Amino acid sequence: MIDIGDVSRFEGKVLNDYIPQLDRMWWHYPYLLRLNVGLMCAMLTQITSGFDGSMLNGLQSLSTWTEYFGSPKGGRLGSMTNGVTYGVLIMTPFVSTICDRWGRRLPITIGSGIIVIGAVLQGAAQAYPMFVVARFLLGIGICLSGAASPLLLIECAYPPQRGRMTSFIEPAWPIGSFFAAAITYGTYHMGQTAWAWRIPSLLQCVFPIFQCSISFLAPESPRWLIMKDRHEEAYEFFIKYHAGGDRDSELVKFQMAEVTATLEAEKISKESRWPTFWSTKGMRRRFFIALFVPAMMQLSGNAIMSYYLSRVLNNIGVTDAKEQLTVNLCGTAWGIVTAYTFASQVERIGRRRGFLFGLLAMQVSYIIWTIMSAVNQEEGFKSRSLAIGIIAVMYIYQGFYHLTAPFAPTYISEVVPYSLRAKGSMLYQLSGNVVGIFNNYVNPIAMDAITWKYYIVYCVWIGVEALLVYLFFPETGGKSLEEIAEVFDGDAAHVGVHSAVLEKDIDIEKMADVEHIDTVNVEDEKSQKP
Repeated sequence: MIDIGDVSRFEGKVLNDYIPQLDRMWWHYPYLLRLNVGLMCAMLTQITSGFDGSMLNGLQSLSTWTEYFGSPKGGRLGSMTNGVTYGVLIMTPFVSTICDRWGRRLPITIGSGIIVIGAVLQGAAQAYPMFVVARFLLGIGICLSGAASPLLLIECAYPPQRGRMTSFIEPAWPIGSFFAAAITYGTYHMGQTAWAWRIPSLLQCVFPIFQCSISFLAPESPRWLIMKDRHEEAYEFFIKYHAGGDRDSELVKFQMAEVTATLEAEKISKESRWPTFWSTKGMRRRFFIALFVPAMMQLSGNAIMSYYLSRVLNNIGVTDAKEQLTVNLCGTAWGIVTAYTFASQVERIGRRRGFLFGLLAMQVSYIIWTIMSAVNQEEGFKSRSLAIGIIAVMYIYQGFYHLTAPFAPTYISEVVPYSLRAKGSMLYQLSGNVVGIFNNYVNPIAMDAITWKYYIVYCVWIGVEALLVYLFFPETGGKSLEEIAEVFDGDAAHVGVHSAVLEKDIDIEKMADVEHIDTVNVEDEKSQKP
């Protein structure tokens, strides 16, 4: 039996009113340490993607890999790169159902296991088809764990840490990228042996093994538990991980009241259906954001550096394999520093401001990069200092990209309500990977055909992205989820809750006017009673 007492005392209160002030850093509190260690399985999910991109960059600089697979170019190279993307697209239609039916934690465990299998097959590949099939499996696992990870984080994290922890998903990408670059740099010195590319391919399974192991320490989402009528388990989650075992915590009681009322309201209004995304102006705006943000993060020119750095460097006269691997390694180390620096400041920077400033700075970097590449070509690629200058500008661009990237999963998770959150994560995967197919086929062909002139496309398009952000993206930083709902829906954010569905162990029917996550106006219900 869950006893939270008379919920009328929550009238006029919000979640922040019940969060205690911690006088030490979070790791000094055992309950928060246990929680955050378990949630690392979600924060590490992008390491595999980062490893994959950097590894493919490195392999293209290894003569043993190019010779083994017949010097793949154009569409053939695009197919090898796109194998992961195809795997993601195969899995995408099923991820929202899986996450809603079996929870947030289990998909991460299963997805990590599939990645391990794919990495082993990739490292053991005997021919082009086997390599591509292995990359299909990698994509399936990446999609499954990637879709569930932001859901687990935003629904389990300690409230003051929620935005920052969700933002830490993307910075894991350069960690994987760094390790892949370091490994391929090391295997380059092995000489003419197939193990120079097989070892990096096999080692892609190391982090997923670690992630899969940690997932068994992670808790299940209390929101998912409540949605499945497992209120007692959700209540115990809040007590154990948000209150350090204090069964009398007002924070726990308030969370149980607001989350239960919110989810019951969504059940009544049937907000978990796909047509809900087109039902109101606010929901259509959310739908656009869920599709546009991942596409924007793929179409900002970063894919050129992620998968085709070797071609970029060839175009500016840096053709030595060892030098290319060094540039890749240093770039990934720089990416780790910038990504985690900006992600730690996500609450101070603000979501909309972070998107706008990052995009405009990337556009300026790309313009300078393009101009310098044109001058370098006119000089016949003989200027070593100019080539170094271009690499420096590429690093500057990368830093500003990592200013923008951490906001993506946080923003999507905040603007989409719980009942549609798994579908929002599915849209995030779908949009990003459909655009990824474009990148992986068009980029190598365009760069072979027109070299640096292709950068002009991104100089223009990044500006278009910044304009769309300015017009359609509201600021959500520093706002409660209730305030975010009001930004999108106005008065429609308030929904009535009928007492018939609230006959649970928690008597939310007695709530007078509790402000909570999706703004349930129980006062309207009371006014309808005889």
